[in-house]
Amino acid sequence: MGSLGGPVLAEVEEHLFVCPHCQEQLKEIDSYVGAMRSAAAGLELKDEARKEFWTRVSGTLTFRRIGWAMAIASLLILGISLRLGLRSAPSAQLLALVLETNRGSELQRAPARRPLTLSLDVTGLPTLPAYDVDVVDSKGVAQAQFHAVTAESGINVQLAEGLRRGNYFIRIYSPSRERLREYGLQVD
Repeated sequence: MGSLGGPVLAEVEEHLFVCPHCQEQLKEIDSYVGAMRSAAAGLELKDEARKEFWTRVSGTLTFRRIGWAMAIASLLILGISLRLGLRSAPSAQLLALVLETNRGSELQRAPARRPLTLSLDVTGLPTLPAYDVDVVDSKGVAQAQFHAVTAESGINVQLAEGLRRGNYFIRIYSPSRERLREYGLQVD
């Protein structure tokens, strides 16, 4: 309406004053314009908040800080890899354990994952040319089984891969699978 001249403007205003249909359309136009202005203002606020957030983030992430963070991360990775690389590998040397039955004898201990030679005392057992030997874990699951021939020193069995951490039982059986003796072994 700001572009209309004086006499034309007076006619339009007079028509709007008396025509209810045009008054209704004018109200709808005014409400539409108001809604668009408030939506635009909301978008401007969101845009300002986003700009402010990224300004704070970019101010925090300077090249100097990123450089220090990368240097510290590199040192941590280097330290962890050195720790893992220099960790002493389990010895490949065979460890010999003598398992005897003595009153009050303590549980034998062995390191985990290390090859073992177990010398089992057969004193007091029936003299047989061979025995069956089972190595079972604490749940009774067989970890190794041997058919061992008796020597002068007793029975010798070899566990080339060693055992995982846990408690184990070494059981001696007669050929008819009668349990004759059991030894305990704790692997650390």
